[in-house]
Amino acid sequence: MKAEKTDRRVRYTMLALKDSLIGLMQENHISKISVKMLCERADINRSTFYAHYTNPYDLLRRLEQEVIADFNKSIDKHLEDQPTGDAVSIMKQLLDYAARNAELVMVLLSENGDSEFQKDLVSIAQQRLILNLQEDTRLTSHVSEYLQGFVIAGVVNILQKWIQDGMAESTQEMAELISKILFSGLSSFFREFRE
Repeated sequence: MKAEKTDRRVRYTMLALKDSLIGLMQENHISKISVKMLCERADINRSTFYAHYTNPYDLLRRLEQEVIADFNKSIDKHLEDQPTGDAVSIMKQLLDYAARNAELVMVLLSENGDSEFQKDLVSIAQQRLILNLQEDTRLTSHVSEYLQGFVIAGVVNILQKWIQDGMAESTQEMAELISKILFSGLSSFFREFRE
């Protein structure tokens, strides 16, 4: 019974700190957030904070790692269910996660976040989602890297705009839109709207 009570307190503390960090990062860059600010907002003691984290960056990094682990689990589960998963369905999985965790994802992708998180997302995308363009085409590795950077930056910006605008479109609509942009390019839109 005592262990359960302790676990519940720890979970509450972690959640309170997570919510405090998200709230503070909506207003401040991570470099401007102090332990004191986090503790006041979460209504906990500094010693309680230090029992779990070393500083605000440590808390942020653990949140980022949680998001990355969840993204990877989501992709793995999807690929288990549909081994030949197409780009639209994989993108939908990621958008579903982003929609469920919109406030957190938006803060992590904002200018107030840690740029290392975006680099980590880029790494995952390169490892898990981006087709190996060099094997399928005659592209040089240098051109392939440019294309990957372009694709990832575009997807991150679309995701940010979609969340900022209140996620009016469904995750399915957004997954189809992103896939259309990626695989058919801008010319497909120009043809569609000129006809």
